[in-house]
Amino acid sequence: MLLLELSTRAMGVLIVKAVMPVHLNARKRQVLEAIVESHIETAEPVSSRTIARKYHLGVSPATIRNEMADLEEMGLIEQPHTSAGRIPSQPGYRYYVDELMKKRRLTPREERLIRAIFAQKARVWAKLIQRTIKTVKQMTDYLIMLSGPQLEYAALKKVKIIPLLPDNALVVIVAETGWIETRVIELPSEMASEDLQRIEAVFNTHFSGLTFPEISRTILESVYDELLRQRKAVDRILEIIEAVLQEEYGDALYLGGTQNILKQPEYRNLNELYNILNLIEEEDTLRSILLDTASNQITVKIGQELNCEMAKNYSVVTSVYTIGGKAVGAFGLLGPVRMDYARAIAIVEYITQTLSEVLTAEPII
Repeated sequence: MLLLELSTRAMGVLIVKAVMPVHLNARKRQVLEAIVESHIETAEPVSSRTIARKYHLGVSPATIRNEMADLEEMGLIEQPHTSAGRIPSQPGYRYYVDELMKKRRLTPREERLIRAIFAQKARVWAKLIQRTIKTVKQMTDYLIMLSGPQLEYAALKKVKIIPLLPDNALVVIVAETGWIETRVIELPSEMASEDLQRIEAVFNTHFSGLTFPEISRTILESVYDELLRQRKAVDRILEIIEAVLQEEYGDALYLGGTQNILKQPEYRNLNELYNILNLIEEEDTLRSILLDTASNQITVKIGQELNCEMAKNYSVVTSVYTIGGKAVGAFGLLGPVRMDYARAIAIVEYITQTLSEVLTAEPII
């Protein structure tokens, strides 16, 4: 029986490490690695003869069968139905990710492709989202999940107030994450354009660089002291900021690759197809899975580790992206337990690192 404990690896992957009651010798490790990698590639049960022919371990199929019997007794592989071959169990995949998997990098071409997305100046967050998902869809057949920047951690960049009609103005609120909110407000009849300029200057002086929750009552008192004549307009702008926070814009979840994931062999089975389509429709569940990731680390969760009945046959690889070192959103890939973990980790790691660098250097406005 397997015991589980939280652990981390030097490669920055948060894992739930499998603690084996007995140590796997070198040959068992080779056989388990061969079974996992062959099953990832083919989605078919793996026989001892296939391992002997393909992986050249220097031993006979009979010896490999003995090792497979031991691995099956340990719960690391299992026999599907009456097949002569074996497939990895969820603990087997866990052991592979923790102990056997070799770290992989994207190809130089793929890295250039990702860099090219962010080199293009996207004026709004939605365009960057579209470009990111479109590019990753070309690189993998997994479900792509990306959360919008969390306003709770976003700093205000600037407030702009633009006069419209004599009694209206357009208020533009820009966060350092690139999020923009625009609202039209009514102005008191005695409000002049000079008053609007003064409100804008005072807001930017006091609030620029602060997160929305940091715009505290103490700071508001000093703003009111400076803007006594413009109190009504100030109150209206603050109401907008408060309303925006309550609307929880940061909960936005963007999905991509739905058609791609249905290409996986698992979903030729109608029950499995039905299950994955149901999961994709459960936005709250997917959001919870995506955001349950460690700060500044790649997180890998396999099957039952997700603690979600709907997702018990899937795995996710996730990480956060940051602005100035603060985690503001998350990116991840969801696929069958038979996913190519090394490649998924390489994609998630490179996307989040690059997105963090670009947003920190030049937030989208």
